[in-house]
Amino acid sequence: MPKSTSKPLPPLDERISFLIHRISARVFLICNPYFRDYGIDLHNSRMLVILMEDEEARVGDLVSRMVLPQSTISHQIRQLEQRGLVKRKRAEDDSRSVTVSLTKKGREVAQMCNSLSTDVYQAMVEGMSQTELKQLRQQLRDIFERLDAFDSAQRRLADQAEQ
Repeated sequence: MPKSTSKPLPPLDERISFLIHRISARVFLICNPYFRDYGIDLHNSRMLVILMEDEEARVGDLVSRMVLPQSTISHQIRQLEQRGLVKRKRAEDDSRSVTVSLTKKGREVAQMCNSLSTDVYQAMVEGMSQTELKQLRQQLRDIFERLDAFDSAQRRLADQAEQ
């Protein structure tokens, strides 16, 4: 169990973690109705857009970028493949790795997903200057890096406690 810091916490509605949760939940509520006709959700949509931008991706890269467990990503890829949106193949340079790419139908769905993402993004940043956006992006990256370091430290502590 993590140690509590001596800094007092703001009320839940003012905590960064809860604000991020609320933003994420709102994006899900906005986007998922558009995806129902395609049998996908927001996570699937994000994977499709990654594949649209990158042409193809290794499963491990999707795990890293989506910050989801390998089993979750594999399950989602299987579902997308069953819907005819993606195809898998062994990587040419490493037969242990699997790459994923879009089918023609997948590209069409990914373009719709990206269009909706563009609209949602524009609504999120409306009225913000380029400087504010740059600062916000950096602050969010910094938060992610601190959480990554925190997670690594917690895992090391848990491993040490098991030994």
